[in-house]
Amino acid sequence: MPFLPKHEFDIFVSYAHDDDRNWVEAFCKELETELFSSLPGRDRPSLFLDKHDLRAGDDINSTIARGIDASALFLAIVSTKYRASAYCMREELGRFQKTHGEASNRIFQIIRPKSVAKPPVPESLWVDYGDRARLIDGFAARLTQLRRELVQIYIAWPGRAAEKDRHWIESEFRLQKYVIRPYDVFNEYARDEDIRSELKDSDLSIHIFGVEPDPLADRQFRIACELGKPALIVTRNPEEPRRHSLDPTPAIYLADPNAMRHLVERVKLNLSSGGAPPPSDSARSVFLLYKPDQDWRCADDLTQMLRDRGADVFPPADPYPDPFLELDAHVDDLRQSAGVVLCWGDAPNEWLDGVDRKLSALRMRDKRVGQLTRAKYFVEPPPKEGRAGRNEFIIRNEQDLEPFLKAAGVLR
Repeated sequence: MPFLPKHEFDIFVSYAHDDDRNWVEAFCKELETELFSSLPGRDRPSLFLDKHDLRAGDDINSTIARGIDASALFLAIVSTKYRASAYCMREELGRFQKTHGEASNRIFQIIRPKSVAKPPVPESLWVDYGDRARLIDGFAARLTQLRRELVQIYIAWPGRAAEKDRHWIESEFRLQKYVIRPYDVFNEYARDEDIRSELKDSDLSIHIFGVEPDPLADRQFRIACELGKPALIVTRNPEEPRRHSLDPTPAIYLADPNAMRHLVERVKLNLSSGGAPPPSDSARSVFLLYKPDQDWRCADDLTQMLRDRGADVFPPADPYPDPFLELDAHVDDLRQSAGVVLCWGDAPNEWLDGVDRKLSALRMRDKRVGQLTRAKYFVEPPPKEGRAGRNEFIIRNEQDLEPFLKAAGVLR
């Protein structure tokens, strides 16, 4: 794995084949060793050297071109023969310059011992062989700077029961071009110092917990908390008790069909703000419960009225297969809402009473859901009467919305 994970190689080594190849190979080994000791973390720099990276049957020109395009930095080992080589100057150095600029700060040059050749790109960093320590420092500084520009997410390795969840989360964030750490699989034998090193190199961590105890997941979360870096929790446990001291918001419940959307939003919010999202009492979203095939029109009307008053509404009022038969799957959405409204319209009594009972049971089990401001929305004229329970509002028209939204904290 290269030091810069978004590149296949950190450095492309360009040299004249008429020069001593054994010397070039020995120099590259020394360069890799010295550079590794100068870079932070445990990742070794990766060099493209055609002697090593060409395989039998490869087309030389296309393989070298691919190596140049896949490398972050370019090193020219300059000699008189190098300057005289049209291939080195045009096909290798010229190709890299077309992508990164003629005097790019990604180009490095070292003059071979006893050579009187001049650097082909004098504006970029070049050193004599005797001053190669300055070359190492230049490479280390540039690679470290480029790595800081990458967003790296540590997805903790859980026990076997939650490995599928980790692979699902990793696949989603790789698609979004994040760099995923750790590169190696961590198991119960992983050392704390290795976990700590990977977490230090990451911008944010995601920790996955199941219902059963998981010592490996607990250990990684503990180290993340000790380091004081942003850490998000996703879980299969609807009563997940863990919280990060920097982020008191509830864990993301993986059984929620919108769990991945919430996780992506939370990651982006943490990375953009450098901190946790605002406390849940400042949320401006209202969660609607309705039977999509029968009450979507009244839900659509209510959605528009709520949005006109500055509330965000979830889910969108579109007819789609009934998502509320398993209300437990929406725990995370409910936790992140300011209030919940049950549309009491044309749906059968059995459905309405069933959802009402499920919501009441969920309120008893989950403290955050239990604190939600609740309301029932009756269409005009109301086909079914209902009594407002404690901390519950009855909405029949637009005028009834204001007390509900004020109680939910959406209106100030």
